[in-house]
Amino acid sequence: MAKAAVQSTRREKMEAKERAILDAARIEFSERGFENAKMSAIAKRAEVAEGTVYLYYRNKKELLDSVVAQFWQILTQGARKATLEHTDTLAKLKALADFHLFELVKDFDFVGFTVRTRETGTLDSPSLNPIRGYVAVFDEIFQQGVDRGIFQETAPLWVIRDLFYGTLEYSSRTLHLHKTRDAQAVTQHLAEVFIALYGNTKTANSATGLERIEERLASIEAKLEVRK
Repeated sequence: MAKAAVQSTRREKMEAKERAILDAARIEFSERGFENAKMSAIAKRAEVAEGTVYLYYRNKKELLDSVVAQFWQILTQGARKATLEHTDTLAKLKALADFHLFELVKDFDFVGFTVRTRETGTLDSPSLNPIRGYVAVFDEIFQQGVDRGIFQETAPLWVIRDLFYGTLEYSSRTLHLHKTRDAQAVTQHLAEVFIALYGNTKTANSATGLERIEERLASIEAKLEVRK
């Protein structure tokens, strides 16, 4: 038992050091870019020896891939949590838009850095999988809308996806520069644009009404579970 406790403590310390290194690397890459970032500076930020960084990551490239992968994995978890709170497809889409825009503004510098590294091919292909996993959240919601008769796929899915994420990314720059601008106005208008462009007018009203009933029932069931 004592040996297991020691091993558990050692593992926790190693995980804590790795988190510190990843957090430090994220700041260093955001502020200085990949080429100018220094492993020694990352070690200093993380309050570990430079040799410790190399115990976890063989080189700066490998560290970059891990930082980017971690960032988008955490973002994907947050996006799924935000959208799972709704059963209504349009509510899910709005929740994803709200979440994405908030995170873009909050981590504006790092998101911009990841975009630049993708464009220059600095990232390895496997490290792009978490990014693909994140954008797939939108794909699933839109496809659900198509299946429910709320949306029509009148353009290739990648075009529709780019309209969604591209609008939010551009708006995040405005919100980053002008702190007083209303983020809710952006996401609400985007939802209305999607209804206008891709809404299935024949079934949208009845399907949306059904979804609202389902969402209400899910809310009641959740409250009953809490009372148990």
